[in-house]
Amino acid sequence: MKTLKQPNFSRQQSAGIDEKSGIALRFSAIHGLKSLVCFIVLVVIALYVRDSFIRPTFGDVLVVVWLYYLLASFLSMPVKWLVLLVVLIAFFVEIGQLLQVTTWLGIEPSSPLAVILGATFDWKDLLAYCVGGGLCWWMETK
Repeated sequence: MKTLKQPNFSRQQSAGIDEKSGIALRFSAIHGLKSLVCFIVLVVIALYVRDSFIRPTFGDVLVVVWLYYLLASFLSMPVKWLVLLVVLIAFFVEIGQLLQVTTWLGIEPSSPLAVILGATFDWKDLLAYCVGGGLCWWMETK
């Protein structure tokens, strides 16, 4: 009796994925759920909280956590690189606020894109983004 050798798919790479980068596309339901929870909390904060700490500071920390889990739900890559990517995205958005990119691009102030990109630069936001990145790193490596 002849036995068939079954293929081993555990080490097989997806087409177009660089073996050294460790980046792959895949869906993670748990990260997607975490992203959804963060998004709901962000919406509640945006709609109902009017203070000088929760909305501006905690909201900036949470937006980094939300973006981390949003990207982590579709990308598989090392935590440190994903945290760095998310913090850099947040920094670029904040620098865009300093340079008034929405005005340069002619984006209406009331448009959803203008709301997402923000309008006011604040150095403290950069610190909040770093705290959010550190929180993501801590939660994922503990």
